[in-house]
Amino acid sequence: MTLFTQELTFGVVGGLGLFLFGLTLMGQGFQKIAGDKLRRFLRTTENPVVAAMTGLLLTTVLQDGAAAVALVIGLLGSGLLRLKQAVCMLLGVNLGISVTVHLITFRIEHYPLLAVGLGFLLYSFGRRRFTRYLGYSILGFGLVFTGLDTLLETMKPVAGNILVQGTIFRFGRLPVWGYITGALTTFLVQNSTATIGLLQIIATQSMLDNGLRLALLQAALPFLFGTNLGVCATATLASFKGNVMTKRAVLAQWVINLLSSFLFLLLLKPFSHLVQELTRGLCSLGGWLQEVFLLIPVECLPQQANVISREIAVAYTVFNLLLLLFWLPLLNPLLKMAERVFPNGHPEEELQCGFLNEKMFDTPAVALQLATREILRMADLALEMFQLAWTAFTQGNVAAIREVERKETAADGFQTRITMYLSTLLSRSLLTAEQSQYLAGLMHVVNDVERMADHAQNIARCAEAKIGEKLPFSETAMNELDLLYNKVIAICKESFRALADDDPAVARRVIEKEGALDKLGEEMRQNHINRLNRGRCWPASGIVYLEFIANLERVADHAVNIAQVVLKGKERGI
Repeated sequence: MTLFTQELTFGVVGGLGLFLFGLTLMGQGFQKIAGDKLRRFLRTTENPVVAAMTGLLLTTVLQDGAAAVALVIGLLGSGLLRLKQAVCMLLGVNLGISVTVHLITFRIEHYPLLAVGLGFLLYSFGRRRFTRYLGYSILGFGLVFTGLDTLLETMKPVAGNILVQGTIFRFGRLPVWGYITGALTTFLVQNSTATIGLLQIIATQSMLDNGLRLALLQAALPFLFGTNLGVCATATLASFKGNVMTKRAVLAQWVINLLSSFLFLLLLKPFSHLVQELTRGLCSLGGWLQEVFLLIPVECLPQQANVISREIAVAYTVFNLLLLLFWLPLLNPLLKMAERVFPNGHPEEELQCGFLNEKMFDTPAVALQLATREILRMADLALEMFQLAWTAFTQGNVAAIREVERKETAADGFQTRITMYLSTLLSRSLLTAEQSQYLAGLMHVVNDVERMADHAQNIARCAEAKIGEKLPFSETAMNELDLLYNKVIAICKESFRALADDDPAVARRVIEKEGALDKLGEEMRQNHINRLNRGRCWPASGIVYLEFIANLERVADHAVNIAQVVLKGKERGI
């Protein structure tokens, strides 16, 4: 290996590593600052425009288009997003990538080193969590530009090479090759921001060497359009083990990007002129800003940024903005086409998929939301078990008892999977203190729901004893059990709703009802003793009666425990 090759290899690998590591740190810092606000914000994506802006925000927070795409596909596959919401968010992801692309066009010289130092100090010595997380993001910001500077210095001799420049300008004459190259590069790097950053660096140095800006821009645009196709490939990988909804979303994304890209390839020259005019206007605005805001460093203003690099950023933004505006009104027919290509699967298969998705570990707030949804699925199973056990007790249905036993095994499986998921999340992800406390609360909730299922099984066994021994129950006793059963089921449903909606008001109502239920249980026991004294109750029936009451009271206790987890989380600001 020659000295030049060695320096080139080390420079590219090291510079790209610093750049990607910086993006990772920025994303993790932003995620920690956002905390569970990101999880709550994802609920407000019903409107297509809001969904697209959510995709933009998501990409800005994660600082990784591929991660944002995988996250959206995962949320769709887990049932947290509708198909239209997901496709709109994917459109917004492409637009969000352009935010970072614009950021890296600024040539801020020595400021990255200042950012690295400042970020380290804030992260190491900050007293408040927000200060430390902000330092984390600033440190990442500095490393991004340090990596870019390293790449720029390394690529200078390469970009000036006649063969490399000839290849670049050939993209202008053969746009399809540039398009395919951009797609393949993005797919291999798995980070469209890094791919576009490399394009900006090579284009910058090539322009310094020959000055043919318009021809260079026309050569760079096909490569730029191809990066969107590389993002589609990432989405395809993310959907491999997904359900039919994820396949529809990926198909829609392929159609949108393929048709849009080929249209813009046909309009390459007029689009290039449009981009140059917009960039010229942006630089003029930068000059005005410098005159008005004299304290802003001159090198941070747009007109001082490298022109071709700025034009590439503007082109990417305009391309994705026009793509978004064009396709939003056409989403309904597009999604109908996707539904015809991928018809609905079997409901049983969809149910088995569940909400747990380890691909979401990079976004802990969303991973915790998925765990919560899976716990609620487990809770629905427990409620079904209670209904079956009550049917068996009141109607003498032996088949219902067998069904309760089968579902109890499924509930144990739920507990194992959810606990393993949460444990893995805790060991593999960087959680905030609030998220760690919320995760611990979910661990307790899983155990509470599993214990509820156990009590449903105990009630089914009470029914089995009643049926097998043909135990008589008076109408009064059955009415009392019916009253307590319905009140306990109601409090269980309220506690599950408090967990699902993260609603402290509902949680407080559950806790307030505990005393009334305890009082009702005591009254029922006293009534039973009175019936025994009057000889109106069969002793063996009384044992089953008291066991039934005890199980329902314990179920109510577990419902209160769940409500307390919700309430404590709110008190800690989770």
